[in-house]
Amino acid sequence: MKTLLLFLAGMASLVSFAQDGSFDTSFGDGGVIVIDLDNSQDLAYTIVEQNDGKLILSGSKNINNVNDKILVRFLEDGSVDSSFGIDGIVSANFGSGFYGYDFLFVDNQDKIVAAGNQDQGSNTVFIVARYLNSGELDNSFGTNGTVSIPGNYSMMHLEDDSFLLFRFSANDEVSISHYLSDGTLNLLFGVNGTAVSDYTGESFTIRETKVDNQGNIFVLGTLDNNADTDVFLMKLLPDGYLDTNFGNAGVTVKNIDALNPMNFSTASLDFTNDNKIIIAGSCGACVDLFEPVMQPFFLKYLNDGTPDTNFGNNGTVLLPISGLYISDLIVQQNQRMLIGGRLPDCFEGGGVYVLSRFFSGGTLDNSFTGASPSVEFYNSKSMMQEDGKIVTIGYTLWYNGEEDIVMLRHNNNPLSVPEFKNQITDVYPNPSNGIFNIEQKSFSENSAYQITDITGKIITTGELTGKKSLINLSSAQSGVYFLKTQNGVFRLLKN
Repeated sequence: MKTLLLFLAGMASLVSFAQDGSFDTSFGDGGVIVIDLDNSQDLAYTIVEQNDGKLILSGSKNINNVNDKILVRFLEDGSVDSSFGIDGIVSANFGSGFYGYDFLFVDNQDKIVAAGNQDQGSNTVFIVARYLNSGELDNSFGTNGTVSIPGNYSMMHLEDDSFLLFRFSANDEVSISHYLSDGTLNLLFGVNGTAVSDYTGESFTIRETKVDNQGNIFVLGTLDNNADTDVFLMKLLPDGYLDTNFGNAGVTVKNIDALNPMNFSTASLDFTNDNKIIIAGSCGACVDLFEPVMQPFFLKYLNDGTPDTNFGNNGTVLLPISGLYISDLIVQQNQRMLIGGRLPDCFEGGGVYVLSRFFSGGTLDNSFTGASPSVEFYNSKSMMQEDGKIVTIGYTLWYNGEEDIVMLRHNNNPLSVPEFKNQITDVYPNPSNGIFNIEQKSFSENSAYQITDITGKIITTGELTGKKSLINLSSAQSGVYFLKTQNGVFRLLKN
């Protein structure tokens, strides 16, 4: 498998480095890296970027049936940073039952915050550790660099380096606890540090947690029902309590037909520039040893939990790729949607890695070359670097020998919209009494717009949804306004 990957990396160097989706030939060997740590079984879980561009990966290595949970740091070119820990590796020595670092963040001081659950017999403990840039535990955090919290949690890191822990509690409750950046419980949050809300709905498997730019807390989950899947989206206010004005008492549920009674599901979420919520996911399974039948989908909600009726069919787009397993969603600054995942191999496991980009309306962006040539591995996880490049991690397949960590990096410009420049061809009547028709030359995607006055104050926002859209400024005062879209700025004159 390693030889195959290196061969594919060589082929990738023939692809134009500047084209979105092409392999970044400055990274590893033609954009592809295979890491074998001590001739062991090496697995990758998640990855983040430091402020200096270095990459931190959480994973594990297994030597002689001793499973070590690890952090590995990579330089910008993909080589292991030997200045970190011991030869680039830090081991998490928390004893047996520690699942590994499923949650990984870099704070504002470039310290590394890593967390995961540990099974201690009949109890579970959530362990949070903070490391210095050198890889040593930060003794100013918690007790000798770690905090142990009874319970099984999901974690959210906040901009001020504090963090939130979420879990379903007993007696139909959900709880959010707030910890300060030094690892101490914030007793001013909720009641003695924890906000508890009544929740009478069904419990679900948490797929992702994320905080929007207003501090609202979103919890995404799925519940498989044999022949279909429910996608749950829960919203909590910055104070940690359920937002009862969102959806149905704080939760919205969408049912997706799984196409297959032996289904499993996944989902990921992100936010648009105007604070709408996008969810991408898949549900289904392998019909037999050879045929994956899965339904990939996009969902779009307004910030109050109602479906965005301007997106797809009442807020839902069902993609026609029946075998696609979506694991990651990233909404770019230009509002195009990146999805990472794989086409499952039902016979041997793993699958062909997939990286695709979609327009904001849910149609495929064919200008993005994606994961070509194809590479097979397990457990893909993608993230976008500050420069827009996309890094994906996973590990090689078991039947090619002990697993090795795989890293890929693709070129990507999250701001470019070259094929849609000057798409708006006419605004009429202009001047107008307040009703403006916006005509687009070649409609290919819904695009957000913003109307501002001459001081820059936002008057209204919305979305251009077809070749001809209507903007109503009848209630605005007479004067000059500006229509701002991802394609340019247009002057409007209101009589």
